Amino acid sequence: MNSSRALPLVSTALVVLLAAGAARAAPRGRTLIVPGRAVGPVVLGMTPQQVVRELGPPVGPARAHAGAKLSWPGRGITVRLDREGRVDAVFVESPEYRTAGGVGVGSRREEVVAAFGPASHAQEDGTTLILAYPALGISFAIRKDRQDRVELVMVYRPG
Repeated sequence: MNSSRALPLVSTALVVLLAAGAARAAPRGRTLIVPGRAVGPVVLGMTPQQVVRELGPPVGPARAHAGAKLSWPGRGITVRLDREGRVDAVFVESPEYRTAGGVGVGSRREEVVAAFGPASHAQEDGTTLILAYPALGISFAIRKDRQDRVELVMVYRPG
């Protein structure tokens, strides 16, 4: 085979391999964190009944009142309800869930900043740093005593 025909074949093979790797790295549907919108199958604005249809029964009491939190520890998800009894925030503690850019629980602070830029709000205490992006509807709790890694992701309505 002459080199003029081999180069397009090698280029095509490289593109296919890179696309396959990106497809494996990028979260899909049931594990995708979409800032300001959803975590996997849980979409902001859902009723508790809709969330239960997606995740099964929560652990502990499942009373739907303003500020109530319903938890699925085995899935690493907790939801908070607003005054109308709808999901207004989703808390993620499982590394299974990731943003399209691959950021989630276990990511380093540098990865968060690389993906989302400097935080518009930051709050810090002795062990935890919160990087908040309210215009996007996402915040990250980072444990300073655990190599600056994300411990919790919170998705909420942008504001």
